[in-house]
Amino acid sequence: MSCRSRKRFTLSLCIALGMLAAGGCLSKGAGSDDEPSRSDGGRHRQETTLKLVRYEHPGQAVRTDTPVLREIYNRTGIRLQVEGVPQSNYKEKKQVLLGTNHVPDVILVEQGDIRQFAKTGIFLNISDYMEYAPHFRSMLDRYPEIKKLQIDGKLYGFPIIEQHAMTVSKAPMIRTDLLAKLNMPIPATFDDLYAVLKKLKEAYPDSTPWTSRGMGFLDAFAFGMGAGYGIYFDPDIGGGTYVYGNNKPEFKEVLAYLNRLYEEELIDPDFSVNTLQKWTEKLSSGKSFFYYDNNLFAANFNLVLQKNQPGAKLDLVPFMQNRKGKTRGYVFAEGWLTESYAISSKVKDPIAAVRFYDWLYSPEGTEVSNFGIAGETYELAGGEPRMLDSVIRNYKTAADPARAMQAETGTGYLALSPNVDSRPFMQVSDSAIVEWGERLENDPGFYRIPGVNPSFTDEENEKIKQIMSKLSPINGDVVKFIMGVRPLEEFHMFADALSRAGASELEYLYNAALARAGR
Repeated sequence: MSCRSRKRFTLSLCIALGMLAAGGCLSKGAGSDDEPSRSDGGRHRQETTLKLVRYEHPGQAVRTDTPVLREIYNRTGIRLQVEGVPQSNYKEKKQVLLGTNHVPDVILVEQGDIRQFAKTGIFLNISDYMEYAPHFRSMLDRYPEIKKLQIDGKLYGFPIIEQHAMTVSKAPMIRTDLLAKLNMPIPATFDDLYAVLKKLKEAYPDSTPWTSRGMGFLDAFAFGMGAGYGIYFDPDIGGGTYVYGNNKPEFKEVLAYLNRLYEEELIDPDFSVNTLQKWTEKLSSGKSFFYYDNNLFAANFNLVLQKNQPGAKLDLVPFMQNRKGKTRGYVFAEGWLTESYAISSKVKDPIAAVRFYDWLYSPEGTEVSNFGIAGETYELAGGEPRMLDSVIRNYKTAADPARAMQAETGTGYLALSPNVDSRPFMQVSDSAIVEWGERLENDPGFYRIPGVNPSFTDEENEKIKQIMSKLSPINGDVVKFIMGVRPLEEFHMFADALSRAGASELEYLYNAALARAGR
């Protein structure tokens, strides 16, 4: 999956939160405040069974009998049989199903799957059925990036979009309670951050002030410093351009900064190999005080920290100014556009299947798939849906209240909705998550990254694979530079090697595809 990835969410809670990049702007239901009305889907109602296969996230089980599934049948006549495959095994099973053309009626796929298999004819060409999908058609104007998903001008899946989106970022998070205790301000620049980490190390010699879960922090951190890691979209170059960051002079500054932290034991010596579990333990136990990653994880870390250290708090640091005088940081794209529900070309009734997915994008279908059954799981308050307090109370003591509730009700992104609304999640979650989202949106350095890369031709895809295979082994030296195993005086040799391996050509391929898509 992408979680974007996907992306990508105590351990299952942290995983669930990390995968989340929040959902959704739901239109008001068509009925009164007392009862949501039924859509025109009833005019096409016919008894139809569809089998859906998707991955089962470790934080949210896929149930086969939920309020959402019952209400879908009551309103549309569609009996949806949902099979959840453990996420750890899903890629393998999916490849078998696609490779042997044993595709169920509906299957959750990534854009790479569509790119690989669309021309084999195993997926229904959705573009040929747009007359039966007025609600989805209306989304194409609201979400222009969807056109990047086209293969030769055609769509082969219903992408997962979101409304009432909760803003999430790979952001700097720090123990503000310790800063207050040591009379230190929140860092406003990257130089300030170094000084703060150094002071924390002096005050707590046995600590590792900054920790990370592998190298996943480096793209966002480099972006903040005015550089980039790997192939990325830089809004500050030429009005917006894809750039390969690793061979640029600005990236040397990033490596020098991290090398200094490593040499002074301010960053975890295991930064490049930490597992999620190890990373979680260090931040939840108070051994580490800072990270640059998905801000949602901090809500869980704080819960654990505060059991033994009342007042302990990891809090959001505003995006910091780099040495160019620029403040910038990125937030995740809205939706999960690289994931789509593809319909098998062998489905018994393609029109019924398309109409059903179109209904899921309608105000009524969006409401049902994210909130469940009116009066049983949710109510309308001022015309807007909200989960019933009696339902929320049932999950307050769960390790992950939001995911437990959504598993039982069958709602949201990790169940079956292609038009995700995150308000139920926000109702149950720590209020800090909503606050952080609002602060991110108002941050002067706020930048929302593209939700999907442009579409490439088969020839371009093959060329990109070849270039990436050459770049990958060279980039193994990134960790060596940070750890001082390879001296930074040799950065120019490293950069030249990347250039010879095709970094510039990679940039050209991405930007040419972007130009075709009309940016």
